[in-house]
Order: sequence, then C-alpha cells, then structure tokens
Amino acid sequence: MSAIYCTASQVAEFLQVANFSGSTTPTSTVVESFIEMAQERINQLTDHAWNSNATTRGNVIEERVRIQRVDQGSGVNTRGRLQLRHFPIMALDNAEGDLMNIWESSSYVDYLHPSNSKTGSGTPTDIVGKDYWQDTTRGLVYINNLLSSPSDVDAYVTYRYATATTPADIKLATIYFTAATIAMNDDLNLMAEGDDSMDNATKSQKFEDMAMKILKDNKRLDRKFTMSRSIGGFGTGRSTL
Repeated sequence: MSAIYCTASQVAEFLQVANFSGSTTPTSTVVESFIEMAQERINQLTDHAWNSNATTRGNVIEERVRIQRVDQGSGVNTRGRLQLRHFPIMALDNAEGDLMNIWESSSYVDYLHPSNSKTGSGTPTDIVGKDYWQDTTRGLVYINNLLSSPSDVDAYVTYRYATATTPADIKLATIYFTAATIAMNDDLNLMAEGDDSMDNATKSQKFEDMAMKILKDNKRLDRKFTMSRSIGGFGTGRSTL
C-alpha cells in the first residue's frame, strides 16, 4: 500500500517543519513508509479500509456468510439476504476476482461467474428479473430464488471493501500517528525543545493519544452490524410473507 490517507507534506505542515525530501532526516520516502504503517494500523483498529485505492483484489477471501431466508407464500421460491462483515463494499465483479458461492440444492454455485448465467444488479432498487442485487453501502446482498436449500444455508464470498474517499478524521488520525513515529526519535532534531515546551517523547505520546481519541470519539473502532433484527421483511431464520 502506498501513502493514501495523507501526504508527507501534510505531516510536515502539521509538525511545522520544511517539506521532507531526499536529503532531509527523515527522508520523504521514510515518512511515506511511516504513513503506510499508520494506515495499516488504522485499518486493523477499525477493521476497515478508508479509501478505494487502499483496496486490493480479494480483500476478504471466502468469508463464510449465513443467509437469512424469507418464504414467499407457498415456500417454493425463497429470497434471502446475506450481510458481509466489512462495508461499504466494492460492487461484486467476477472480473475483479470476486466470488459469491451460494448453495443450490446439492452444490455451491458462483453467482458472479458468467458461465452460470446469473443476472445481478448493483443497487437494491433494480431487482426485476434479477437473481441477486447489492446494497454496497451496507454490505448487503439479496438473493432471489434460493431453491431446495436448508434453512441455515451458507455462502462463501470473496470481495473487496473500502470507503470511497478518505474521511477528514481518518486523515487527521493518520497524520497524528505518523507524527508520533517521527517525534519518538529524539535524534531527529526536527522540533526544538526549550524550557517552555514538551520534549519530543512527550509530544509523541500526545500525538498517539490524539489519534486514538479521534478514532474512539468518531466511533470508528469496533464496527458492528445487526443480523438478528428484521429489516425490510428479512429476519433471522425462516419467515413467511
């Protein structure tokens, strides 16, 4: 991953020092590596990716997903809904290496592979004549006509996830984490230490604390979703319209 959530020049502006370059200590290349480490740390803390450029093919490989079912009157045709752990998601696309293996009768069928002739939609409002449709914002995929499948049917989904553009608070948290790493090294002499100022070790801890406060206050940590409540008629287990 390259430096995406913020830039080396933004870190320099925050620290009120001259722009980093190939001849500064640390160099711009080193600062960008610090940014990359900060980005990965934020991704791990929030269990998410915060820019579409930060996503990679197969972000999640074969995530096991429970499908919530709803019978349509006779029970012959059944619709279902699956909730992916990470969201927003990138639109499911076979060309991007995504897979959506759904249990059908006696085997798994990849709904995204062209050979299986499944029709799909990228929005939850375009459903007429479709075998599945997606709500990428909430990480939901709706399945039409789940034939002869058990009530607790499993699916395996390989997909990509990310928020389209980096939010301002995530950018600031990345700057704080990066600045903390730089300030941790007292030998850099980037920021003057006087009698009336904090030493660099203290500054580093303050930057660290501020980054964590941003993530906590904006509820970026411990992202959760609800599977058990009914949404739009789709509840846990089997229900009848």
